[in-house]
Amino acid sequence: MLTTRGSNLSAAQLGLLIALALQIGCGDTASQPAPDKAVKTAPDPVRITQFYASPATLVKGERTLLCYGVENSKSVILEPPRHELSNALSRCVEETPTETTTYTLTAQGASGAPISQTVTVTVSTPKPRPKLVDVQFTSLSLKSGDLLGICYVASNAASVTIEPLHFTGPGDRGCAHTQPTETTNFVVTAIAADGAKDEVRATVKVAK
Repeated sequence: MLTTRGSNLSAAQLGLLIALALQIGCGDTASQPAPDKAVKTAPDPVRITQFYASPATLVKGERTLLCYGVENSKSVILEPPRHELSNALSRCVEETPTETTTYTLTAQGASGAPISQTVTVTVSTPKPRPKLVDVQFTSLSLKSGDLLGICYVASNAASVTIEPLHFTGPGDRGCAHTQPTETTNFVVTAIAADGAKDEVRATVKVAK
């Protein structure tokens, strides 16, 4: 509180003293620090932790597993064909590609651009296997010295063998003849160029 006892102050001097007192009492509000504001943190980035095919090489008609893992994702897309998957740290989905296919996994996070990874599944066409379409024995029971005929029709074969005659014939059709003197186990085998085989076994009983 200001007093003017014992002195005579002019009006101007009195006003100046009052102004100074008010400034000292209130302080400089402009220099006071602003209240703290909440610090905003960026969301964790989306990650694809794994993406692979098991197996990555197969024959047409077989199935493969596409396995993936994602973190901090809002959506996960697999293509082709395009379909949405669940957000998972570890999951596998089954696919049956009919040809060599490159799959793309795309994950989108809460912010930023989506990220992608690819994996290629190689599909081969199976080679046709040899097949004995028909095998005919003139008889499965005969007397010693009788003539036996063995005829065959085959497909996808390079050659056909008949054992124990040591016979090798063409891969489409043919016949062999023998006169067995004892009961014999015959094996007719169609053989492809890559070594694949198809066989028919038969026992011919021979009476003495």
